[in-house]
Amino acid sequence: MKLSPERVAGLASLLVEKLIALRMLEPMLERKALATSLAQVMTDELRVEDRINAEAKELMRKYETEIASGKLNEHQLFQMIKKQLIKKGDVIL
Repeated sequence: MKLSPERVAGLASLLVEKLIALRMLEPMLERKALATSLAQVMTDELRVEDRINAEAKELMRKYETEIASGKLNEHQLFQMIKKQLIKKGDVIL
């Protein structure tokens, strides 16, 4: 995960506060409980993306020769494989 748990928790707290201030969220729980729940959801989603990235990198190993010779663009191939995995896994990132 690219973000530390502390950073995710901080972002979740800021988001909860902002949504409440904008009256886009009417808290039914304590703000801290909302932020904790949101941080867990964010962490789960970041882990899904990490799993997809790892799977895409694994699939790219089949094309190492073509990438090394310049026949395939590594970044474009990674993005293409990642899009296919997202679609296949019915995931929204």
